Amino acid sequence: MTTPPKLPDVLAAVASQPAHPMALASLLQFAASRADIARSLTVLRWLEVLGLPADSIRRQRSMLSRIDKTFRHRDAVAQQTGPFETRDIPGVGSLRFSTATGAARAFLALLDREGAGYEPGVLRYLVEEGRKGSLVADVGAHVGYYTTILGAAGARVIAFEMHPDLLLEVKRNLWANRLDRAHVLNAAVGNYDGLIFNVRFDPTPGLRVEDPITAPPPNAIDKALYDPVLSVRLDTVFAREGVVPDLIKIDIEGYEFEALKGARNLIAGGRTRFLLEFHPHLVGAFGHKPEEILTVFPPDWRQEVLADDGTRRPIDPSGRDFAYDPDVENIKLLFCPPGS
Repeated sequence: MTTPPKLPDVLAAVASQPAHPMALASLLQFAASRADIARSLTVLRWLEVLGLPADSIRRQRSMLSRIDKTFRHRDAVAQQTGPFETRDIPGVGSLRFSTATGAARAFLALLDREGAGYEPGVLRYLVEEGRKGSLVADVGAHVGYYTTILGAAGARVIAFEMHPDLLLEVKRNLWANRLDRAHVLNAAVGNYDGLIFNVRFDPTPGLRVEDPITAPPPNAIDKALYDPVLSVRLDTVFAREGVVPDLIKIDIEGYEFEALKGARNLIAGGRTRFLLEFHPHLVGAFGHKPEEILTVFPPDWRQEVLADDGTRRPIDPSGRDFAYDPDVENIKLLFCPPGS
């Protein structure tokens, strides 16, 4: 834990950088949450009493006040665009989830039907990651169920969701729970950087990338049938040194191989674990056989099945784990570099 700076150091830093609106917040490390922003404003009021130059105080307060106003605006948007329902999440507590769209209501109905049986192994694993303060990429966030849980548990989250309507649901779930270190990008994750065109249809659970999306007809941008969506490679998103996710969770309905092709550098770096909600019966639509997943990661990586009870076992190399079971939507696979 970093030792807080002493008051003379604070005074000297702010006085020497009056034109830098975040000098005080940066020095005090008061920018991780809205509560920290409020504390910064309080400290500024005290420093004004202590006689810090008015110009420096004004510059600092202007930036922090605008950030604080943004948070309050988001709170208002979340409240005005409800409704929400509360769910008790094991290991986290009560969280609010939107019921504003058919997709959101359908997902909550699925949770209610499954009860404690809805992906308990994944839930437990992600809550543990959140408690570590991990940086997690949630690829295929849907309505933001796991993004919200990760943020509430303490993770820093960057979520990717390609459907514009679902993007709004993820944002409202985060805002309603005041989770300011979880962020969502309106992007598909694949093996190239550029545009795709998403057919405008109801994003109920089970939405997946299809040929009409990845290869639309000519002049798709002129048609009312499509939304243009950014496609990104994970290697591109996390190319800056020091911004490397501890965990990447991928649930994109059979498009997993394309996302992993766009993460070759992250895999080679050996600092990131991958949790795949793997769809053996869907990957064939994109030209792959399920067992090919065993060749994507280096041979010294642990390759495991994450069971619903939270236990892990090695993936069966015979391929039996990938046999299609109509009662099982997907199989949870963990790929961990040595020493992780």
